[in-house]
Amino acid sequence: MEKRPIIIAIILSALLFSAVAGTQFFTLGRGNPFIHYYVLEGEVSPPEGTQPPEITILNPNNNTANASSNVSFTFNVSMPESNEVSLSLSEVYYRLSWQSSNTSVELQTRGHNTFSIKMMVPEGPRWIEVYAVAKGFSHETRHGIKGIFSTTYYVGYKTIGSSAINFTIDTTSPEISVLAMKNVVYDSSDVPLCFTVNESSSQTWYSLDGKDNVTFAGGSILTGLSEGEHKVTVYATDDAGNTGASETVAFTVSKPEPFTTAMAIAPLASVVVVGVSFVVYFKKRKRCRS
Repeated sequence: MEKRPIIIAIILSALLFSAVAGTQFFTLGRGNPFIHYYVLEGEVSPPEGTQPPEITILNPNNNTANASSNVSFTFNVSMPESNEVSLSLSEVYYRLSWQSSNTSVELQTRGHNTFSIKMMVPEGPRWIEVYAVAKGFSHETRHGIKGIFSTTYYVGYKTIGSSAINFTIDTTSPEISVLAMKNVVYDSSDVPLCFTVNESSSQTWYSLDGKDNVTFAGGSILTGLSEGEHKVTVYATDDAGNTGASETVAFTVSKPEPFTTAMAIAPLASVVVVGVSFVVYFKKRKRCRS
């Protein structure tokens, strides 16, 4: 009876020792050092084939003329979906031909970045350039001896997209001059209409004697005019949409009297008489010489 308590005590001691030994092993295992370094190595060129941000300028249109100095400058920036690397838009700015410094815009956090800026643009030919900067990172992890040490190396890269437009601000109406018609008397019912415009025009037309406008290109001939005084005004619209008008010019059509048989007989008779006299004269002279 006395041996059983001894045996039980030995078994309990062994189990207790095993439990303690196991706990110590697990603790030591988790306590092994595992050091991870992060190193930023700098900036490199993006992977080959990486596309820059895409910029679409919506307004004003390229190579156009605008009749107002108040311009709504609108453009869109998007990231190409075909890139194999992850890029994020980091900066957008634009340059204006009539200003010396760049102007940055605040990036939007949702959806596509569409920007609209109201600006006053001086008269004359102008240009705008837009730039968009996208950045990304690439990393590589290298393990040290027995996997205890590891280092992740990060490199940054960026790519820049740009787009530019040229346009003109023209708020001045064209100047038109009608040539050689003022106070002129024409002897024909068909009168040439000649004029000059001081700039390129998209459309020209005239109004004769206050009647409906007649559109034409270049010079024109006013046909079927009745006798008497007429008045004409020439209009022109330039490429920006400004319309100018010439002064109203007055001229007169006065056709000659119609040709009749009675009017032709008298001159003819005079010629015959003169001819006869010349004949007689020469005959007389000839006779005097003989």
